Amino acid sequence: MIKETKVINHQEMEILLNNVEKPTFVHLVTNTKVRMNKKGNPYHDQVRKELRSNFYIGSEFIKRVKKTYENEGIEETFEVEGLKGKEHISKVVLKDTKTGEKRYVMCEWFKRSYPKIEFKFQGNSIDRQLFQDYEVKKYESQKQKSENKVNIVTYSFESVVEFRLNKVRYIVQH
Repeated sequence: MIKETKVINHQEMEILLNNVEKPTFVHLVTNTKVRMNKKGNPYHDQVRKELRSNFYIGSEFIKRVKKTYENEGIEETFEVEGLKGKEHISKVVLKDTKTGEKRYVMCEWFKRSYPKIEFKFQGNSIDRQLFQDYEVKKYESQKQKSENKVNIVTYSFESVVEFRLNKVRYIVQH
């Protein structure tokens, strides 16, 4: 149940997310450009993905993987590679390592969370089957040996439209 709605900017969003101390769930609405191959693609740079889903924020990746391994009886150790092009400011907020200006929110998603996804082409809904062959292929990480992998995704602040945290709905101004 949402108690109030607030309109915030990126700076206020960063302050809010930096103050997340304990892992918690957040509902995010994002709007991102669909990554596609360019050659012969009439949809290139014109399809947007609007996603609405619940995510887990503020958890520590390595601890989550170790707990999953423990629960599944896996005795291997898991070696974490560093983030590529990003570094932590807090448990939830990352910044790019090139300029230090771009901000990201780091989230864990669950296969059972069933996000609501809508694709838009020139402002109108479009069926994914029409452009799916042009999308850049995604591959699931093979590094985790567990059945229930810890799935991490980062969204740039620019792609976050709104989020719900602690019963408050935040609408992000861009």
